[in-house]
Amino acid sequence: MKLKTYIILFLVLASLLAITAVSQKIIPAVIEVTENQNCVENTHTVMQDVYGNVTRSRIKWVDCEIPENLTSGKCIDGNETYQSYEYIGKQAVTKNDKECRTSSFAVKTTKGPFVSTKEIDFADWGVCVKSEEDGCTAITCGTLKGGSARNGVFNGCDGGKSCQKFLFCGGEVKVLEKASRNDFAEKDPTFRLPKLDYEEAQK
Repeated sequence: MKLKTYIILFLVLASLLAITAVSQKIIPAVIEVTENQNCVENTHTVMQDVYGNVTRSRIKWVDCEIPENLTSGKCIDGNETYQSYEYIGKQAVTKNDKECRTSSFAVKTTKGPFVSTKEIDFADWGVCVKSEEDGCTAITCGTLKGGSARNGVFNGCDGGKSCQKFLFCGGEVKVLEKASRNDFAEKDPTFRLPKLDYEEAQK
C-alpha cells in the first residue's frame, strides 16, 4: 500500500515538473528595465533684480490766459507727485535645486509565475544610458577611463572608446563590449577595463 502511494506521489511530482518545464518553453519572458536615481538637494544664493513703486515729482502745468502776442498757453503751478514702477536694486535670494542622476538600472524578468530582479549598478563605474535597438532594450555604458563618459555625461562609443552594452531581447540577455573595434562583440581582446557586473539586486 505504501509503495503504491509513493509511486502515485512520484508520478504526480514528475507530471508537475514536466508541465513546468513545458510552460517555461512556451511562456515568453517579459523584461522590464527601470531607472534608479540618486538625488541631491543643492542650496545656493542668487542676486535678483527688484522692482517696485517709487514716488517721483514733476512740474505741474496749468492752462493760463495770456496776451495775444505770446504763443504759449501753459503756466507752471508748482510740483506734483506720482508713482512710477521701476527697478530699485538687487536682493539675495536663496534657492533649492534637486539634482538627480541615474545610478543603476533594475532589470525585472517575469516568466509565468517566476520573477527575478537583477541590477546594473554603475555608480562607481561610469555612466549608462538606456535606448531601444530593433525592438530590444539596450543599456550602453561608458567610463572616463575609456573615453566614453565625461563629467557624468555619456560621450558615445565611437572612435575607439571603450564601452560595455547589455542587450535584452525577449528572454535573452547579452553582455557585449568594445574598445578598438567598431562594433560590439561578446569578447573584445582590446577591452581592458574592469567589467561592469549584472547581478542579483540586493534586497
